Amino acid sequence: MTELVQYKIGRKNGLWAALTPTAGLRQTWQLAISTRGRGGAKLVAPLLETGPLRPLATVTIKGEAFPLTIDWHEQKRGGVLGFGGERKLGTDGGLLSWEMRWVPLAGAEGTFKVEMRLRTTPRRTGSLRIDLPTPLYQPEVWAIPEAAGRGHRAVCARSAYSAHFVALTTESGEAGWEEGGGFSADLPTFSLGGGKLVAFCLGFGAAPALADARSALVAQYAAHAADDLHPPVVLTKLDPVPVVSRLIAPEAYAVQGMERLYLKSPLAAEEGTFYAGFPHEPAGALKSLSDWNRLRATPEVPRLLRFGAGGICADFQVMGKEGQAEPNKGAFWDKMTLGMGTDYADGATHGLLSNARLARHLFLLHAAGGEPLLKQSALNICQWLLLKQNETGFYSGARYHATRGLTGDGKVLPQPCALDGVEAIRAFVLAYTATRVEVWIKAAWKVAQVLLDDRSGEFEERSPVAVAGVILSLLALDAEAPNADLRAAIREWAAWLRILPLKPDTLALNPDGLHAGLFDCAQAGFALFALSRDLADLRYAFAALQMVPAESRQASWRAIAAHQSALLSLAGLLPQSKLDFAAPSVALDWRVFAPDPAAAPFLRVEPVRAKAAAPDAEVWADWLPLVCRGTDQLLLLVLAPPSVEAVTVTKNAKHPLLRDLQTGNEDSTAPLHPLFGESWANVGLFTVDP
Repeated sequence: MTELVQYKIGRKNGLWAALTPTAGLRQTWQLAISTRGRGGAKLVAPLLETGPLRPLATVTIKGEAFPLTIDWHEQKRGGVLGFGGERKLGTDGGLLSWEMRWVPLAGAEGTFKVEMRLRTTPRRTGSLRIDLPTPLYQPEVWAIPEAAGRGHRAVCARSAYSAHFVALTTESGEAGWEEGGGFSADLPTFSLGGGKLVAFCLGFGAAPALADARSALVAQYAAHAADDLHPPVVLTKLDPVPVVSRLIAPEAYAVQGMERLYLKSPLAAEEGTFYAGFPHEPAGALKSLSDWNRLRATPEVPRLLRFGAGGICADFQVMGKEGQAEPNKGAFWDKMTLGMGTDYADGATHGLLSNARLARHLFLLHAAGGEPLLKQSALNICQWLLLKQNETGFYSGARYHATRGLTGDGKVLPQPCALDGVEAIRAFVLAYTATRVEVWIKAAWKVAQVLLDDRSGEFEERSPVAVAGVILSLLALDAEAPNADLRAAIREWAAWLRILPLKPDTLALNPDGLHAGLFDCAQAGFALFALSRDLADLRYAFAALQMVPAESRQASWRAIAAHQSALLSLAGLLPQSKLDFAAPSVALDWRVFAPDPAAAPFLRVEPVRAKAAAPDAEVWADWLPLVCRGTDQLLLLVLAPPSVEAVTVTKNAKHPLLRDLQTGNEDSTAPLHPLFGESWANVGLFTVDP
């Protein structure tokens, strides 16, 4: 006679585990997961079907195999499901006991961390094979290749018949899907004494399409291996002053006529070659100088912004020829050599990514300075991007043939899986902000809708930089038009971003010789943290940023933007804060704090060495002052290495009273606190009354 036993697993997920044993000597157990609601119980996934012929685990000692079967099951505190058993080992009186616990995994819905502990008396060494027999009919199996590259395993199986999936992730051992049906993991050398622990994660749920199962597996792997994917590295100072000094120096620019400047390439080998777009993006450098000028007034910056941006708009844009059709009117060349425009690789094409980024920077420079030429040039690019959309609203490639009198002028170079066109979203959103013409926001939604419908299924060949671009684009659209589907897609792409390995010397991450891709990935991590407040996103951003070599930080304009974003993101540690990286600003309740060039000259922040710090440890502190114009209150954001335990703040030659926003304490001292509670960085968030 069978007896159904049900347990509620987890506290807030609404899932129930049903264990059904069969009577007889060869007892078989079935484990199914269901939900309960007003309509009664609903099956989510048939998970396990195990018995003596299909045991959950098999221990092999000295060539003799011992299958392990379930003897007991129980509900434990915190919604933890537990079951286990014990058995004798041969005729020598040995005893093996085992227990398996199912603990809900934070950050991945419908996923459980399974912990299996084995103990033998007396102590033995053998091999362990874990089997999870899963009744899925003709499953499709998919694995994450990036996990295998790290020595991990991440595999899911989905049945189109039942529209359910089961996913397994593990950080050790050989694991995969068996043709007979179910997951297995082999640990050939395993110490069975002392209650050694084996841990893996198992997820399950409904999957109407394979993309749903893949997305769930990626989220599960990102949550399970969060500590190993991008571990924190040694924190170094994010000092943008050397970059600013290089960008404002007269020798950094080539004079063209009376009112035009070209920013020279930071690579000495490219003398006489000037860029407007990918990979050096001088308009982005000018935008970073504009942001720096808002923080610390620099007399040289306004002139450079006007004449530098004017040089780009006047000389790199494709203009219509009188009486002739011009399919690329409004697009920009990537670079200019001896007056001849080419793409970044000396070819005759125009890139979507390059033009979309240039349009965005020109819009932002126009918002900062009000120069009409910049706005019109950015709108010209957006018109070109709009005309290149296909019937679905997406883009059939990443580049388009330039106008050279050939039959293919203006035609796409086919590359249907390219993500470059997604960058057009950010340009379209800013075009809508500048004009309030709805055609731009509709064009942005068309691009985004393709991503929402596709669920990343067609974009197999992706790089971390491409995924970062998708995330930043969707975040820009969500900021203008918040949408639940957008948020769900952002979470999916965020998990993809975290599982992709960062290889600093690859072309995708180092296209300009200054590791621009790593800066882009870091910016995506900071922006994600502002939305999700998931510390895994912030840890990822700092890991990407610290991979940038010191020489690249001292030469790349992206170091200015990274310095501001890294410090601004620290305000996200306060639950009530709202961050805006584009403004930039931090909103605390009704107060809005933003950069003010008058604050820095009267403020000094000095680090205080920790007593336990090594004598050769570096002592420094990066800090960002923001001012609330309504109250004249100062918000001070501080980042320092663990060798700094506090900072000394001097305002107008006095030590002001500071309020520590993390603890609520008020004092003239400014103690720092470990970031994430870990030992690789200290942070401080303080307000100073006028």
